[in-house]
Amino acid sequence: MSFKIAVPALLLSLAFAAPASADALSDGIAALPGSVEDVKIAGTWQDGGKSGAYRVIIARSGGDAVTARLFVQWIAYGEAGESTIENSMEITEFAPLNLDIVDFVSESDADGLSVYIETIDPSGSADEQYELHIFGPNDYRFGPATN
Repeated sequence: MSFKIAVPALLLSLAFAAPASADALSDGIAALPGSVEDVKIAGTWQDGGKSGAYRVIIARSGGDAVTARLFVQWIAYGEAGESTIENSMEITEFAPLNLDIVDFVSESDADGLSVYIETIDPSGSADEQYELHIFGPNDYRFGPATN
């Protein structure tokens, strides 16, 4: 095969080898780790001239004993309707408990976000409920439910 034919043939085969990027949103969703299993809007927030929604993310790992990690993000909405991640944090006290989250409910008000979490213990011990109260980025209280 001559060089004049080989190079265009190679370029053509490379063009069809990998799909073209659709857009930034599609690329971002494709890049989400497989461990991210639950994503839910949990309430709204306002701070100064900004406003948006809280997003709760649950990532899971494990085979027979599935455990979860818990994250909260502040999604800010711009004037033109665009959204950006304003803040993101992990509730670091949750992962060492080695529990899975089976359900949660949330409510937001002027003071922040409250999340009531139902867990299951994959080792078969007693299941528990937890409370998470968020007042701002890196300002929260987490522990066993009090009611």
